[in-house]
Amino acid sequence: MMASSHIIVGAATWSYLSNRLGLPPFDAIAMGMAVLGALAPDIDHPKSTLGSRLKPVSVPVSWLFGHRGITHSLLAVAACVWVLAENPAYARWTIPFVVGYLTHLGGDLLSPGGLPLLYPLKRRRTFSLPIIKTGGFSEQLLVAVLCGWLISGIFGCDWRSVSTAELWRGAVAAVRQAEGVVFASAARQVAGPPPPPPKPKPPRRSAVS
Repeated sequence: MMASSHIIVGAATWSYLSNRLGLPPFDAIAMGMAVLGALAPDIDHPKSTLGSRLKPVSVPVSWLFGHRGITHSLLAVAACVWVLAENPAYARWTIPFVVGYLTHLGGDLLSPGGLPLLYPLKRRRTFSLPIIKTGGFSEQLLVAVLCGWLISGIFGCDWRSVSTAELWRGAVAAVRQAEGVVFASAARQVAGPPPPPPKPKPPRRSAVS
């Protein structure tokens, strides 16, 4: 997922969960921690939104582990659980941070790149449910639908009657078909019009004896 998508999903998820927990859904500090958590896994990439601002951290982490390494693994999830268990006094900041962090991993799990969940035991083994294309229309649609559902839940809307598996599979199929048409059209525009067919050669005249 793109950084903007991670931010939107992390903030919307925290707003929904905080409302369910009886907390202010739009608390500025908690929302900021959720956004920070949603960007935190990409600290392993010096050119990411967070990594470019914290290069003294992102550069050595990238050099040691690479992008989508330890910060995108089950070790990171275990670290999140440990932070929650060991720091209850700071729950106001740690809980939204961890929520944002986990939404980032969930979003990357839906992309073709997937997550190296078993890192460092199996560094090259990734797990994914590739239903979106990073930066594509499918990602934008998923973010819009998910966040719309989460935010509407804050105001008491109930979408369970329409969130069926058949509807979801149909939407995914339609998005993939639309993306195929768009990318095929773009490829034709880049390639330009096909060359004209060669002109037929005139028939050779036989010599008159």
